[in-house]
Amino acid sequence: MFLQREDELRLLNNDYQLPYATFEFIYGAKNSGKTALLNEFTKDKKTLFISNFEMINTHFFTSLANIISNYFDQKDCKFTFSNFKEVLEFLSKHEIEKKLVIIFDDFQNIQKIDKNALSELLSFWKKNLKNRNIQLIVSSSLLFNENLQKNIDKFVSNIIKLKYLDFSALKEFFPEINKLDLLYIYSILGTSTTNLKYYNTKKNFSENIYNLFLSSNAYLFDYGIRLLKNELSDIGAYASILHAISLGNTKIGDIAQFLDVKSTYLSRYMQKLLDMMIVSKNVPLGEDIRKTKYGRYEIEDNTLKFWFSFIYPNFAKLKASNVEDVTKLIEDEFISKIVFKSYKKCIKEFILKNKDSTFGYKPQTIGSWWDNSNSIDLIAYDNLNITYVQILWEDKDMAKISYGKLKASSEKYNSSLEKNFLIITKETFFNII
Repeated sequence: MFLQREDELRLLNNDYQLPYATFEFIYGAKNSGKTALLNEFTKDKKTLFISNFEMINTHFFTSLANIISNYFDQKDCKFTFSNFKEVLEFLSKHEIEKKLVIIFDDFQNIQKIDKNALSELLSFWKKNLKNRNIQLIVSSSLLFNENLQKNIDKFVSNIIKLKYLDFSALKEFFPEINKLDLLYIYSILGTSTTNLKYYNTKKNFSENIYNLFLSSNAYLFDYGIRLLKNELSDIGAYASILHAISLGNTKIGDIAQFLDVKSTYLSRYMQKLLDMMIVSKNVPLGEDIRKTKYGRYEIEDNTLKFWFSFIYPNFAKLKASNVEDVTKLIEDEFISKIVFKSYKKCIKEFILKNKDSTFGYKPQTIGSWWDNSNSIDLIAYDNLNITYVQILWEDKDMAKISYGKLKASSEKYNSSLEKNFLIITKETFFNII
């Protein structure tokens, strides 16, 4: 099912209509919908889709060349290819008349085997491919380093960075399911259609958790390890970091303390997780991401967040078929650990899409804010007004208590603008979103 990528699809189609060659980069974490977008875009177009998978290095580039050869109605190549440059040279020898979309999927895998692959592609684009009747698209689940990214920026027409779909996508995927159950599904599967298609609407939520995660032959039983193994070698360190974050250790110092290591030891691991778009680093409104001491890390994929919260630390029990203890743990902690965070994320998504109607003015700036002892879910302001927002899972009675706390916290983010306060409760979620 193709959902909510209309803007990206329009951008790709507009470039396709241009009378000259174009070059796009699409970034997105694993299961964020890159392939679904590309399949939707190319369903009515001539397309050379060059995909790759795990293979011994000596055969890897020959397999890419064979895809090209097969597309142009030829048999497999009769000689071997040892690097990406040779593949590009082979591609350039073929005649292209009608507009052709050429896609290099999962380019990070090519770059992993040939470290010069991206540089070779950019060079080849400049001297050859940009003069062909093509639309070149590169997809990657890894952000490239700053120097390579600067080179990419010089040549490409567009860079599309795919985030996971909003919660509202689930209402299209499961139109008959009520909002609370949708929130529960969102909390364990996010909006990845790759994972959502395994949810059985004929079974209740608990049965789905067992069938998806807890059974030793479940599709998502080893999800976290499987995802990390695609790109990383030191799985233990990355898994431990993600487990620490899933437990609420979102500051670099807290993660280091939980793992009993120095913060400096974590630097390269955190950067790799950021590059893979597995985690994001969030900073308070108005802070510089490079300088702030208040940065917090968050796991982007809801399935990964759930997996590292409940499956990873109980892997041995589940392997031994001791499902009852883990089931009880999920029953006790699912709402507080997982659902409330998902609920807050949904509310923020809704507000960001409906800023004007929510605040009664058009905010110039909006974001979350915190310091060592205070936290405000959202602050929005224009030249005249500032609004402080707190999001509660509780009902209206609790809102009265939280109003006072919000006013006190707002004094720490002082402003001369006209102050407004907004408390959002679970009732808003059920009635509006």
